[in-house]
Amino acid sequence: SGIGVNNLGHSHPRIVDAVLKQVSKISHFQVNIGCHRTGLEYIEKLAGVTPPGLDNIFLWNSGAEAVEASIKVARMTSRKSNIIV
Repeated sequence: SGIGVNNLGHSHPRIVDAVLKQVSKISHFQVNIGCHRTGLEYIEKLAGVTPPGLDNIFLWNSGAEAVEASIKVARMTSRKSNIIV
């Protein structure tokens, strides 16, 4: 589901247990509002498995935002205004 939407079914015990375990750590991970220790730990782990030279990490809310950003980055780095998507 999307931001602000949690589709968890009808209180299945395994789901309830998993949710309780997660919210005891962090309940929401929207990185453009603020930094969270859990998020920073995740980014450090992610950085540890990326190929050399990929030293910037930006987390997006949705696939649409990620695609839009990738188009902007492609335009900026290629210095071409038109791209084939």
